[in-house]
Amino acid sequence: MTAPSGHDHDYEQEATVPRKTAGRTLYSRAELRELHGISEPTLQNLWTDRENNGHPAAETIDGVMHWDGDVWAAWHHELQRQRAAANTTNPPKLDGDPEEMVGPAEAAKVCGFADSATVSHYVKNPPEGWPAPDDWDELPTRRRPKWKRWRLWQYVAERKGRGHAGGRPAGRRGLAYPYQGDERLTLARQAIAANPGAKNAELIPQLQGQTEKTYSRPTWNLILKSAREHPEDDEQ
Repeated sequence: MTAPSGHDHDYEQEATVPRKTAGRTLYSRAELRELHGISEPTLQNLWTDRENNGHPAAETIDGVMHWDGDVWAAWHHELQRQRAAANTTNPPKLDGDPEEMVGPAEAAKVCGFADSATVSHYVKNPPEGWPAPDDWDELPTRRRPKWKRWRLWQYVAERKGRGHAGGRPAGRRGLAYPYQGDERLTLARQAIAANPGAKNAELIPQLQGQTEKTYSRPTWNLILKSAREHPEDDEQ
């Protein structure tokens, strides 16, 4: 059963034991918060914006919303990957297993840094949003931090100033907004113009048939969101 769209907090209570059903594990928002280290306001905002970001549907159990743990994690990893790609001026490395642990050298590649020196500096003096290490390697002379790839994707997606002092990033790869210059954004704008009253769920199937490669619903939701916010190319 899908939770009603309004009064979400009426359906949200603290729950501590994941529900297992038909080979799936269902998690409440409180459990997602603990499992993924994401704040309650962020989780609530993701759910509120579900029409745009493709958030998985909820199942209500005893008055509490739950989500399939594997489906939710896969969706959130893809969301962070797409946001990271749209929010960096250097080419980030966004492939690989989202749960894989990586050290400073690989973390620098994920974040689009020139080398691991920035990562080492951030470990000692973390900027806003920089994730704490998920684990450490105990080496003979030092400890080496490690992060899950998806936590670094999340940092890149949400970091302030897109890696610069602020404002619109400079350089060819700088984006004034997500998917600027992407041919999929043009397709999304055309679809919205031709169907001004249509919701994303109605537009996505036709968009998926217009590209040689098939992109996921969360990806198209993000592209459509950008197309609605930026119906024309910004030249400023």
